[in-house]
Amino acid sequence: GRSAVASYFEVDLGSDRNKEVKISHPLHPMLRRAHATLEPMFIESVLPEDGHGLLAKQELWEQLLDTLPEGAEVVSNKLKTELASKKGMAMSPAEKWEMIKMHIEAYVGHKAGQKKSAKRADAKLQDRVEIWPVEVVFRYTYPRLDINVSKKRNHLLKSPFCVHPKTGRVCVPIQHEKIEAFDPFAVPTLDQLMSELDNYERENGKDTDSEKEQREIPNWQKTSLKDYFVPFQKDFLEPMQKHFRRKERDASEEEA
Repeated sequence: GRSAVASYFEVDLGSDRNKEVKISHPLHPMLRRAHATLEPMFIESVLPEDGHGLLAKQELWEQLLDTLPEGAEVVSNKLKTELASKKGMAMSPAEKWEMIKMHIEAYVGHKAGQKKSAKRADAKLQDRVEIWPVEVVFRYTYPRLDINVSKKRNHLLKSPFCVHPKTGRVCVPIQHEKIEAFDPFAVPTLDQLMSELDNYERENGKDTDSEKEQREIPNWQKTSLKDYFVPFQKDFLEPMQKHFRRKERDASEEEA
């Protein structure tokens, strides 16, 4: 059941090497609903210069139009000409996007007076061109789901301070009030923690009164993991322990 749910939401968004998004035609109802939600965000956050600038710079919009399916060069070339015109350059990114969609609709025969173009276009190419604006929106805004994280059990059973088997990074708790400052690439790694332990014992081992005192210091206090464990202990573990103790005390008083 879990695999079926994950597969239902999965969309092939391509990879770093292969940028091609693969969405079937006609659009699945779930994807149609997702597109209706995502396109306004795409227009607001991806197209303008203060976003990705996709339709704010000529170089970028020409690169975008080059991703139209092979065989649709007539659409791509016409759009490049119109967007580079004085009228096109004066348009906002949102207006440029509407123009692009309008030309595509005309090409596939959705607009009156363009039936000849629709007849000339190969049916398969027609479908690919028609779905292209949706693929562009999804490429930039649809969540990239790691399907194996949802399907395989070893990905599901994660706890604080476990170690990622591939990167060696430690899974650390995040303080919600500092979420914007959190850098996932700055968390401690297993190799780093081992090195910090060695350095601590090398620098402080001789200063302790006894080996027993040295052993009583938890290893996490000797490393950079302390910066993550202390807030976790203070904000989560201790309040949780107090809560359960209170529940036990209340239950005992009711029984008495």
